[in-house]
Amino acid sequence: MSVMSEQLKEDMKNPWLRAVIATVAVTVLVNFIFIGYAFLSPPNLVVQDYYEKGKTYFHDQEAIRKEAGQAWRLQLLVPQHVVLNEQQPFRLYAMDHQGKPVSAGDVTLYAYRPSDAALDFQSKLAMTDIGTFTATVLFPQPGHWDLIARITSDAGAFDIAQRIFVEK
Repeated sequence: MSVMSEQLKEDMKNPWLRAVIATVAVTVLVNFIFIGYAFLSPPNLVVQDYYEKGKTYFHDQEAIRKEAGQAWRLQLLVPQHVVLNEQQPFRLYAMDHQGKPVSAGDVTLYAYRPSDAALDFQSKLAMTDIGTFTATVLFPQPGHWDLIARITSDAGAFDIAQRIFVEK
């Protein structure tokens, strides 16, 4: 028994064995740190009930086809270069299913940060002309943002989505 412990003491003096053991120990420690971080700060999602919406997506296609004839045509105009901490105009053009500009409605622009739900915000758009709704928006962080403009009126609610990149 003491011969084995003497051999182990002798082996531990070898710098190559120490380097291999240290490398394995550091790798295991880093993995535990990453796993702990993943549990403490899970990734945020744009939609909280993503699973339920995903399950019903293809089942709702018939209803979507029915509504397509009554759908409004929306166009979201964003500045060519959206810059961090700079007030910039965002416009929504809306036409009803007959191609006439919309003369009434409540419009909200939702801005979602895919990587951090705490930065999500919304902004009301005001009618500046028939069929045109405008608001100045300021983005607090650079990077990718998902925008959803929703117009609600007596005819229903209609959405348009767009992904933008906010520059520094």
